[in-house]
Amino acid sequence: MKSYRDKKTVLILLLFFFTTATYAQQYLNFQLRLEPVWSRVADALGETGSVESAEFSADGKFIVSGTKFDNSVIMWRTSDGAEVWRSYAKMEVERVGWSADGKWVAAASEDRVVTVFDAKTGAVFKVLKHTDGIDGLTWSNKGSVLATGEEGAQHGQGPPKGVVRIFDMPSGKEMKVLEFGSTVNELFFSTDDQYLLAVGHGMIKVYKVADWSLAQTLKLDYYVTFTSGVFSPDGQYVAAVGSTNEVRGNIYVWDWKSGKLLKHFNHTGKKIESISWHPNGRYIAHAGHDPYIYVYRVEEVLKHQNDNIPIAHQVWAGDHAEYIDFNADGSFLVSAHQNGLIKLWVWMGEDSDLNSQRHSKVSKEQAETNKE
Repeated sequence: MKSYRDKKTVLILLLFFFTTATYAQQYLNFQLRLEPVWSRVADALGETGSVESAEFSADGKFIVSGTKFDNSVIMWRTSDGAEVWRSYAKMEVERVGWSADGKWVAAASEDRVVTVFDAKTGAVFKVLKHTDGIDGLTWSNKGSVLATGEEGAQHGQGPPKGVVRIFDMPSGKEMKVLEFGSTVNELFFSTDDQYLLAVGHGMIKVYKVADWSLAQTLKLDYYVTFTSGVFSPDGQYVAAVGSTNEVRGNIYVWDWKSGKLLKHFNHTGKKIESISWHPNGRYIAHAGHDPYIYVYRVEEVLKHQNDNIPIAHQVWAGDHAEYIDFNADGSFLVSAHQNGLIKLWVWMGEDSDLNSQRHSKVSKEQAETNKE
C-alpha cells in the first residue's frame, strides 16, 4: 500500500511540474510585461526621502534623477546603474530634464531657480532665476527650447497666477511668459514640437509653439487638480491624471483639438502622480500612490465603456511612485519613488520581433560596459 501511495505521489508531483512548466512557458510567450532590471538609492534619506523625477537621455544611455529631501541631482548610467556624477541644489528638486542634444540637464528646485548642468561633468553651466517655486520643466524634442512652470503663488491683491516661462538655450534668454492662471504641475512638448501642453490646477492648456498663442483649454464641469499629462505620439490625443476633493486616481483622455473628452476612468482610487504614453502609441502607463505600475492598451481604452476598460498589465513597484519615463524607443522605463529609490524596468511587448531586438540591445550595452 505504501509503495502505491509513493508512486501516486510521484505521479502527482510530475504532473504538477509539467503543468507548471507549460503554464510558465505560455506566460513568457510574448506576454506584455515590465521586468525589473535594477534599483538604486537616489535619495540618501531612504524612507524619509523621495525621488521626484527621473528621465532618460535622448539616446537612452543615461538617466538623471532629482530628489526632494537630500536635494540631489544624480547622473546614472542606464546599462548598469553606475553613478556618473552627483550635485546638490539648495532646496527640493521638483523636476529634471534633458536637452535634445544630450549636452545639458536642467533641474528645477524650490529655491526658485533652474540650474543647468553640463551633462558629462555635472558642472553648473547656468542658473535661471524665477519668481516662484517651479513644479514643471521640459525641453523641446528637437530644438533648444526650455519651458518651466511655476506655482500659483499670490502677489498683492490679485488672484494666484502660475506662469509658463520659455527660454532659448543655451543662451538662457527668456523669450516668453505665458499666464496659465494657477499652479503648473507638468509640461510636455508634442513629438513634432508644434505644441506645448501645460497641466495644472483646474485646467490643461495647449499652446502653439510658433507664436505661443493659446490653442486649446481643457476643463471639466468640476474642479480637478491635474498632476500629470502627455500627448499621444501622433499628437491626436491628450491623456492626463488628476484628483477632485472626493475622488483620487482619475484618468482622462481627450481628442484635444476638438476639446471632446473621450474617456474618464479610475482603477485605483489613489492619487496618480505620473502618466506616460509608450513611444509606439499603443500603450499608456501610470503610477502613483498605489504600489503598482499600470499599463493599458490604447485600443481598449478607446473601445470600451469607462467602467469596462481592462488593465493590460500591472507590476508591483513598491513604495509610492512620483514619476515614470519611457526611453525614446520604449524598450525601458524608469520609475522614481518616495522611498528614495529609482528603478529600471525592461519593457516586454506583444511583438516577438521587438522582444528579440531589445534583448540584443541589452546584450550589446552590457558588452560595451564590460569593455570600459
